Amino acid sequence: MSIYKRQTKQETIIYAAVWIVLFMAPLVELLVNYEPEHSIWVRRGLIDVWGSLILFLVVFLIHNHILAPQLVHNKKVYRYIIGCIIVVGLFQGAQCMHKPKGIHHGPRMENRVSPPPPKQTENTMTLPPPPRDGRQPIDKHDVSMFTIVIMMLGANLGVKLYFRSEEEKKHLAKLKEQSLKQELDYLRYQINPHFIMNTLNNIHALVDIDPEQAKDSIVDMSRMMRYLLYESDNHYVTLNNAVLFLKKYLNLMKLRYTDQVSVNLDVPENSAEDIVLAPLVFIPFVENAFKHGVAYNKASTIDIDIEKRGGRLLFHCHNTKSNARHEYGGVGLNNVTKRLELIYGSDYSLDIKDGETDYDVMLDLPARTPYDFNTQKETTNN
Repeated sequence: MSIYKRQTKQETIIYAAVWIVLFMAPLVELLVNYEPEHSIWVRRGLIDVWGSLILFLVVFLIHNHILAPQLVHNKKVYRYIIGCIIVVGLFQGAQCMHKPKGIHHGPRMENRVSPPPPKQTENTMTLPPPPRDGRQPIDKHDVSMFTIVIMMLGANLGVKLYFRSEEEKKHLAKLKEQSLKQELDYLRYQINPHFIMNTLNNIHALVDIDPEQAKDSIVDMSRMMRYLLYESDNHYVTLNNAVLFLKKYLNLMKLRYTDQVSVNLDVPENSAEDIVLAPLVFIPFVENAFKHGVAYNKASTIDIDIEKRGGRLLFHCHNTKSNARHEYGGVGLNNVTKRLELIYGSDYSLDIKDGETDYDVMLDLPARTPYDFNTQKETTNN
């Protein structure tokens, strides 16, 4: 079944309203200008007008339900053109048969005195007599009817193309939203196993050293898993929850290292609850800092700073580099970059400086509220 309806409800209402107005207009004029002595002439004129409108309506229905869908939905151009030629030809023949044999101007024309025929002289050219019905084979009436029916078919086709275009826009927006959600889910699920693997390794290293502490870490791990399963599935999370998750993560990571590793976290004392951001944005950078910035034979430092400055949310992560050579980036950072592009578009900046002895990340995000986040999402879909 096609995803497009052959005719939308709004389109049907428009057509019905137009034809009701066309059929009612002559009747309204009759009621406004009604004169009893001319009633028979008025009724005849009304019947003639309605007869012409019925011919137009039949052509419209054929074009609207049979011919136009061949072009708009099925892309059958030649079939549409041939069909229109046949229908317009039949219409011209039918309206010629329906056209009155004489041009009636009402009863008052009967009282007019016909002008005397011109006097014929020897130099006067004798003209052939006109047809008995008083009409030429093709007159202005026929041309007018042909022009009107072509304009009607064009208008009908234009309306159909407009509604088809609107349906395509809605369908593409829906596909875009579904594609965005699927890609975000895919990227998020790539990040989660990476994070879980590293955290479980940390707890495993702690089991032999301090079993009680390992149990507490498992509890923290379960809470973090709850966050990953439920919170991160949303389009956004509050800044408070993101900071709380980051603190628990850092606590678990500290268990693995000695006092030679200095981890400093500076966040707002009371993070605004109405500030929201995409889930799991900060973690890949912090993971990267622990993975590539910690050296076992010398002191290492990881500094993390989060602050709200004006209408922006700034995340800064700085770490010293270990002696081991590592290729920075990997799946985690590549995925978070894609997520930032999908969610924030051009309204973010990511500056990464890879020096000889240190690694620095500066992420600038808009400090959005839930309303801003949803509004931006709707704008992107449209």
